[in-house]
Amino acid sequence: MKYKTAQAWKRAAMQRPQGVSDVEMVRRKQQACDHVLQNGGKASGDIWEDYMLYITGRMEEEEYQSYLLFKHSSVEG
Repeated sequence: MKYKTAQAWKRAAMQRPQGVSDVEMVRRKQQACDHVLQNGGKASGDIWEDYMLYITGRMEEEEYQSYLLFKHSSVEG
């Protein structure tokens, strides 16, 4: 594993440049908003920070899923 903590992984990813077009970013943000609304309409700041990793293209879907699995299966949380 390249990162020892999920927080370190997130920090490293946020240093990357935006990886998608503005149009794609808007589409992904709408997709995330729709997901939140379908699941009770609440998302904490931490959840939105995670969403932004994918929305901005700093992580693509496969890496994002791996990050979430690591984050939620680690003691760190």
